[in-house]
Amino acid sequence: MPSRRLAGHLATFVTVSIWSGAFVGNKALLSHLTPIEIMFYRFVLAWGLLLVLFPRWRTVRSVRDEGYFFLLGFLGIFLYFLLENFALRFTQASNVGLYMGAIPILTALLAHFLLRGERFRPTLLLGFLVALAGMGLILFSERHFALRLRGDLLALGGAAVFALYSVALKKTPTDYHFLLVTRKSFFYGIVLMLLYLAFSHEPLHLPALKLPVVWLNLLFLGVFSSGLAFILWQQGIERIGPVAAGNYIYLVPLLTALIGVAALDERLTPAMIAGGILIFLGLFVAQHRSQEA
Repeated sequence: MPSRRLAGHLATFVTVSIWSGAFVGNKALLSHLTPIEIMFYRFVLAWGLLLVLFPRWRTVRSVRDEGYFFLLGFLGIFLYFLLENFALRFTQASNVGLYMGAIPILTALLAHFLLRGERFRPTLLLGFLVALAGMGLILFSERHFALRLRGDLLALGGAAVFALYSVALKKTPTDYHFLLVTRKSFFYGIVLMLLYLAFSHEPLHLPALKLPVVWLNLLFLGVFSSGLAFILWQQGIERIGPVAAGNYIYLVPLLTALIGVAALDERLTPAMIAGGILIFLGLFVAQHRSQEA
């Protein structure tokens, strides 16, 4: 149904818009908290929000279904964010942003082999290359690209993990409310974070939680970037598929740059404008073909 697909496109666009703003929140929090602390607090808040929105408990039909919920939590909530945060320790943020642009093409490749009706088309590659050129203009217009193998491989691994998570969402066991699926995946992600904190012995900065800049940004990340955005992402994938939804990730560098201009008084450069045009062109090519698939 056209209205269903339109709702899916709108859901994914709102999701990437929220995730683009999350970079600003993360940047502010990293001065006060470690990356794993930020992950833990934001998803605890998001889990609490989902419990309020969907307070019902339901017995899972099988161990296999429960294992699938654990897989979603491991891939999309724990491992992806862990790889991304470790990548930021060893390479430039702009490098990480560029490698995240590989998520759509990796999603298309995985969906081709793992899902029915998601056939890979060569024009998806063309759209990827055009959008990648636009992303490069935005990310590296005033910065020098330096290959840092360890961090870059971690960032590319994170992109592959998120692509696999998006494909796995499409194969989520049926007959479960989507809020329950998201809540259970968050729960397992939080459990894995607790285990990581226990074995890594990373320090906790609890006094920082009293600072307005910390708890306000955590509220944004927990309620909107984790809670609302992951719900919308799941609904978008359900309506238009992981390939069409994944293509919207091309917009993240552009939207992040525009938010920086609006919120941080950063400068709008000709390279940003040219990059934005290329991103939209690449998105149009990739999205047009994925709808025909």
